[in-house]
Amino acid sequence: MDSEAIQIALIDDDSAVLDALRLYFERQGVLASCFLSVNAFLAAKDSAEPFDCIVADVRMPGMSGLDLVRHLAAATAAVPVILISGHGDIEMAVRALKLGVFDFLEKPFDEARLFSSIQLAIRESREKIDGTAEFRELRSRMDSLSERQRQVMEFVAAGLSNKEIATKFRISPRTVENHRAWMMERMGARNIVELVNMITRLKARS
Repeated sequence: MDSEAIQIALIDDDSAVLDALRLYFERQGVLASCFLSVNAFLAAKDSAEPFDCIVADVRMPGMSGLDLVRHLAAATAAVPVILISGHGDIEMAVRALKLGVFDFLEKPFDEARLFSSIQLAIRESREKIDGTAEFRELRSRMDSLSERQRQVMEFVAAGLSNKEIATKFRISPRTVENHRAWMMERMGARNIVELVNMITRLKARS
């Protein structure tokens, strides 16, 4: 992953911690924006460039790191969050992970360990977004098919020949061939294997 493409938000009420982390990430070529509270972050979030990852302390005056996670979940924000804490315990870590936190690190932590976790969180987040976009595209392609073309698609994927499909529908093999050609083109499938893979992905998330 190209670290220069990473933009993160650091939230901690300890300015010394923020300064140390900001300097470390600058040396890694990462752009880090610092905030002394969750409220300060939320006030600036909409006007700032989208963050790839958020690193927040758990215990802070006002909204806590856990409060931030709940707020982002309610807003259906997909940005990954890593929580850090100087007072962490097993119960708190479990609660954070159940809320969808990507990682939970206790202070003092190794900065390289944090950076590695950030990179992994961003990579998985981007893969998830790419996968969702791909699924939407596949669904859109399938929705553009006529009912008969979708029926032909299912039979083609099942390995039936044009003649066998024609017999089932009581139409000519030539008509099936035309439906098949249109269906393969609209789905963007170069061969039957690709078509089967597409159908499998669609059915897995239907």
